[in-house]
Amino acid sequence: MQDKTYLRTLIDFNAWANEEMYQKVSELPPEEVKKERPTPLVSIFVSMHHLWNVDVMWMGHMTGVGHNYKTLRDLEHETFEELWAARKAMDKTLQDYVDSLSAEELEEIIDYTLIGGKTGSLSRAMCITHLAIHGAYHRGWISDMFGQAGAMQPLIDIPIYERALREGGLPPMPV
Repeated sequence: MQDKTYLRTLIDFNAWANEEMYQKVSELPPEEVKKERPTPLVSIFVSMHHLWNVDVMWMGHMTGVGHNYKTLRDLEHETFEELWAARKAMDKTLQDYVDSLSAEELEEIIDYTLIGGKTGSLSRAMCITHLAIHGAYHRGWISDMFGQAGAMQPLIDIPIYERALREGGLPPMPV
């Protein structure tokens, strides 16, 4: 699981899916983005913020920087535009981080403490995998909220990403 090309592909897909999600959210009426809904993360905005927070947390675990989050719903950015800019920067940070890692660093075990105090250990490669899977999981929650808002959700799974690469004349995903 330490294949750097595979991990970079996951992170690239994650960045693409985030951009597609943010673009679709930007087309919603602003009141729909922050509207409280029957979901654990309260709203589209809070859910998107949660994805950014978790990336910050796990980068902190992997780099030894730490974080100050107290809940899964902490808000650091007040506007959608600020959050989108932070999201783009984080996606670039994740891509650069994966590029910087050696095979040995991918295998290194990272000890972590979750917000609730539970601890664990994962390889750095698995931490990176978690970020991509966690993103897909919560983008699914956000897609559900598009339905609650009466809007068409973004189409953001891997086959659509592959087609977007092909149609955009970009290099294909590795085999």
